[in-house]
Amino acid sequence: MSGTPLPRSLTPLPDESLPGYILRLAHRLDLTPARLEHLTGLAQPPDGARASNMITLTRHGAATFARTTRLTPNEVAALTLDSLSTPYPPLNPLRTGRHRRLAHGMLVKENWIFARFTRHCPECLAGDGSDIQNQHGGGWSKLWRLPVVFACTAHQRLLAHACPACGQPALARDSGTRMLPRRLDATLHPVACRANLRPSPCRSAERGCGQRLDQSPPAVHDADSAALALQERLLTLLHDNSPTRSAGGHATAGQYVTDLRILSCVIGGSWPLARPLVTTTRNAALIDRHVEHIRRQIAKDRQQRGRARDNALYDKPPTDAATNAALLTTASAITSAGDSDTVRHLLANLLDNTPSLRPWIKQYLPGDGYCSPGLHTALGPEVGALHIIKRTGVPSRATRRQGLTGPPPTRLRVQHIPQRPPQHWIDNYLSDFTDLKTRLLQHAVAIRLAHIASDSTSTDAATHLGIPRHAAVNAMNVVHRALTTSARTAAFHHAVDALAHHLDTDAELLDYGRRRDALANWQIPEDQWREITDGLPEQLVNKRRVPHTDWGHGKRRLASTWVWTEITHGDHIYAPTIRPDLHARRSPGDETRYIYSRWNHLLRPSVNGHFRALREQLNLLIGRLAYEIDANEPSLR
Repeated sequence: MSGTPLPRSLTPLPDESLPGYILRLAHRLDLTPARLEHLTGLAQPPDGARASNMITLTRHGAATFARTTRLTPNEVAALTLDSLSTPYPPLNPLRTGRHRRLAHGMLVKENWIFARFTRHCPECLAGDGSDIQNQHGGGWSKLWRLPVVFACTAHQRLLAHACPACGQPALARDSGTRMLPRRLDATLHPVACRANLRPSPCRSAERGCGQRLDQSPPAVHDADSAALALQERLLTLLHDNSPTRSAGGHATAGQYVTDLRILSCVIGGSWPLARPLVTTTRNAALIDRHVEHIRRQIAKDRQQRGRARDNALYDKPPTDAATNAALLTTASAITSAGDSDTVRHLLANLLDNTPSLRPWIKQYLPGDGYCSPGLHTALGPEVGALHIIKRTGVPSRATRRQGLTGPPPTRLRVQHIPQRPPQHWIDNYLSDFTDLKTRLLQHAVAIRLAHIASDSTSTDAATHLGIPRHAAVNAMNVVHRALTTSARTAAFHHAVDALAHHLDTDAELLDYGRRRDALANWQIPEDQWREITDGLPEQLVNKRRVPHTDWGHGKRRLASTWVWTEITHGDHIYAPTIRPDLHARRSPGDETRYIYSRWNHLLRPSVNGHFRALREQLNLLIGRLAYEIDANEPSLR
């Protein structure tokens, strides 16, 4: 009778699954799995328990199961996959970014749950040597139903997925909704293969394979150290739901799993472009075979069905643990490559060649997204997610490539471009645009040149020049609006492209990047400052010379800023003396305000003032320092 406590029960093993627990308990009670399903309320005769029970139980079903098996509610809940729905979003239809329907309680077409079979570790199924496990076997772990679990860290091996005798997947169920195969068979051991073997001339009925899966041969491929390290990390995330890092930022366990899912699909869909990201030839060969199989299936679908399921197939994890490990370790390496800009650069070329992936990826990016913030920021501009483009200021891939139709430069690099292009560049190529505000025009020209030279985003190119991201976005937006018409915008782009071509082919290039690096932490040394200012005229006020002119620290910083600006052709507002950290918020103190308030005195000194004499002395220092830096022999004095 359903609900009556059983005469004996079993304590669930760590991470044991509901199907595995039913098999072990039925074996102990000498019952068929079907009979135990009926006694515990999982099913009503003659039906079998539905596969949805392995994911979650109804409140009534969980209470009945707990009462009959003498387990606590927490022990019953721990047998289901639903206990992992927070760190593992594919188990939660509300959190994956995909709209999926339920059929008989199962998530339809959820590739990232092995609902029809399970992987397994033969050593784990053999048990721990205790009497109870020697009789009934070790536990079938619910974690083996998750594609992100591909190795057993306890036994340092990859998981198996098929029976070594019949070749069929372990605990594979048929096309129906029942949770267990051969549920009416009481002769099979809990760790035996339950696959149906076809009738033979000697046998008129199907029989179970019966091969003991705890006696499987060693794995064909050993688990390498990178795979085991990733598996250890993933198991910790699944057990503890602990935070981690991905694409340079913080991430929840669920976000990290989603990152791996997205990136695995991108790797497969863009293959072999992602081959340079794979660390071993063995892993590359495994992914090769996996992608080849998918593409044969894609071709077959298009021929027979007249429609493509490319993304659905690339999103389907391989059943083979070694191939799955190769994909996931490569995906994990991408998440660890650096910040979101670095990750975006890695993915840009892959997505350029697989445009069909963009709509599939965008379903994971609405609002704050289902993936990690770092990958969210990296992917948004590449797939055209407008809310991410607006938030980050990084233009879409299509926008970044706009107008760059010519061959990439061969000599011109970012280090050859200053923040303020020399005036003769403007006069010779951009004289038609001098009605624009000078600083913004200079920045826009420099940023576009750096964009051409590096093929990076405009904002990334600007940061290479030492221009903050927000300032680059402002300059490009203001200049774009000021150009007013598409024809004038095209003429501007054409003019900058012509300048870039001239610099790449004809001009003698200066290494402004070397100059910026050499002066990044430089100021005029105090003893040299005394030498420069010794004998300079006193300050002139109302045509009278005022004694005791201040030649203190503030004016030394002002002069150092001037030297940096002249040598690097930089903008003084981004000089290291004013903005030592371009990524930090600008917070001018008294010394910074001193530089701003007196900058024009150096820029346009009066005829007889002490600033003119100071500039003459600084010009000598500028010429000598520039020569030494260009000769790669800077004394910085």
